[in-house]
Amino acid sequence: MNKRILSILGFAILCVFSSENAIAQNYAHKFGVEINGGIREYGGDRGTRFFLAERPEYQAIGASFGYYVNPSFDAMVYGSVGALGHRDDSYPKKLGFTAQITDITLGLKYKLANGYIMSEDSKLRPYLQAGWGGMQSVSRIIHDVPGYGENRSFVAAHWSAGAGLKYAITDFLDISIQTLYNYSFDDNYDGLPFSMSRLRLNAMHDAYLYHSLGVAVNFGDGEGSAYRFGKDNEKVPEEVVARVNLAAKNIHFETASATIKQESFSDLDTIVEILMDYPTVDALVEGHTDD
Repeated sequence: MNKRILSILGFAILCVFSSENAIAQNYAHKFGVEINGGIREYGGDRGTRFFLAERPEYQAIGASFGYYVNPSFDAMVYGSVGALGHRDDSYPKKLGFTAQITDITLGLKYKLANGYIMSEDSKLRPYLQAGWGGMQSVSRIIHDVPGYGENRSFVAAHWSAGAGLKYAITDFLDISIQTLYNYSFDDNYDGLPFSMSRLRLNAMHDAYLYHSLGVAVNFGDGEGSAYRFGKDNEKVPEEVVARVNLAAKNIHFETASATIKQESFSDLDTIVEILMDYPTVDALVEGHTDD
């Protein structure tokens, strides 16, 4: 299980970093997709094992989809699937549980790089995140009670809250690290209390932390996309952008050379004149070589 999850995450990261068109969420992009992976730590009736209180053996993989609402908030759908477990120090038999837990949550992300606390285009982008959703647990209970089975499966309501940090590798690609506290309205997947008749509605239910590392790839035009003026954020007219794009397609180089062809000079002059007319515009220049 552990090797399989790590292999999937590693392959996803490799695909993102090898993509020529990788892009990442900020004020310039409306949508974002993240893939992450990491470890889960249990806290419940068998005791709290958070923040490396015991060897982290239980791994998970997750994903999220985000929508840019405004500089301070993103709407999120996120979830994870993976293992969770714990074994007591009981003797002669180590009681405990192992479980496969899947959760999905709808929530909000509050971004500190919102133009008020930190610059909106800061490379470091800390955030807070919270949401509400549901979870499913499929558990194997290790117990010493004769006549009872070992397997339990439940679906329950679920909420999570936590914090994270994104770092912009480029204007289009972020890496992220985060910790989420996940609280389930399910007091069953750890096997305690053992008898279902002893469950109490006001009891402290089972929970877990999910520590993850991920990559974020975003797309779609946002408030800061294309060309921007200064404080008023007025965009360049679309017909002017179209002229730049058309002229840029006609700029060519000599074969196996960095020399621009003479027939491209007039189109290059057109682009220069437009940029001089809009001195506050930030322009992104891209190109590629021959084989």
